[in-house]
Amino acid sequence: MAGDYLHGVEHFWLDNNDKPIEILAASTIGLVATADDADAATFPLDTPTLVNSDKLLAKAGEQGTLKWALKDIYAQTGAVVVVVRVASDADDAQEMANVIGSVDDETGKYTGMQAMLAAETLLGVRPRLILAPDYSQRDEVRPAMETLGKKLRAIPIIDGSESGYSAVINEAQALDEVFFVNGGVKVFDADLAESVGRWMSPTIAGHIVRVDNEEGYWNSPSSRKIYNIQGSREVIDHAIGSTTSKANLYNSNNVSVIAGMQGGQYLYGNRLCNGTMLPHQRIRYIVGDSIMVAHQEMVDRNITKAYVDGVIKRVNKLLRRLKLRGVIRDGEVWVDKELNEASTGTGQVYVDYSLGFYDIAERLTFRQHVMTEFNESIFA
Repeated sequence: MAGDYLHGVEHFWLDNNDKPIEILAASTIGLVATADDADAATFPLDTPTLVNSDKLLAKAGEQGTLKWALKDIYAQTGAVVVVVRVASDADDAQEMANVIGSVDDETGKYTGMQAMLAAETLLGVRPRLILAPDYSQRDEVRPAMETLGKKLRAIPIIDGSESGYSAVINEAQALDEVFFVNGGVKVFDADLAESVGRWMSPTIAGHIVRVDNEEGYWNSPSSRKIYNIQGSREVIDHAIGSTTSKANLYNSNNVSVIAGMQGGQYLYGNRLCNGTMLPHQRIRYIVGDSIMVAHQEMVDRNITKAYVDGVIKRVNKLLRRLKLRGVIRDGEVWVDKELNEASTGTGQVYVDYSLGFYDIAERLTFRQHVMTEFNESIFA
């Protein structure tokens, strides 16, 4: 055919299947808050809004939780925050419903914390740390936050009720993949010109992001100093080496607290409610999502040897890069020959990979030996 005839030179632009996998942002905070007097144009109800500095505090209103939560985050560090403002209500049950929200399958309307699911579509960022201060201590809200965290592959930071040790432990044991904190914070609020007690989760979210910025999201925020606070609202004793201090008792039940030591205030606790180390879970989420996003362009291609080799090569390069940066101890990628051969004709390819994490030194043990032999030289 004439359309296929060419007397000359032509050029085909082939895809580059060796592009590096980009690591997604790990430190975006998702904040669900109330503020009936906030600027409605800046913070529309039930709509994800991007805040990247404390300059928007002036439009956050004085009522509700929005302004003080943002202040406590930014007292620790600069951060990118996705805010979903919800309406308060005189009826407590209705207010809890506003916070939890819903998804209308007919209209596609998201309300309450469910609007976080639309943040990536609307704003281009996905919340990775979820908080709802003044609400997350409620029995109705905690399970909804955990479910939302699993959908977003984010870590909910949930406040304990501060209603006593036994009650708080029972609250934590009912949860799984959440970072559970208890004790509140005491801060000096310059606007009020007085010290006030507040829920802990915004301060901890800001603290985690600061550690992310300084050390990397793969490092634990525990035993790092928290800035601009006076202490914990609940008195929590801590003594180095003590197994019976309240701080250690809380930690042994996967509840993180603020411990005063060395003249400062420190986050104390590494584990999610299911015992998983916080940095390890965050690595799993970030690495997994980064791999999926990078390979979306590989969907609907012919499954050839070059295709499979290309996927393996890209993931291997990512794992080597993570190893060199100290994010993981090691990693490996492979394809299961038997599983993939059994899937021939289904349009599905299976690729397996492993991650080896560094242990976190929660317990450092020194052993002291008394040696009488050292005195022998006196009489030599």
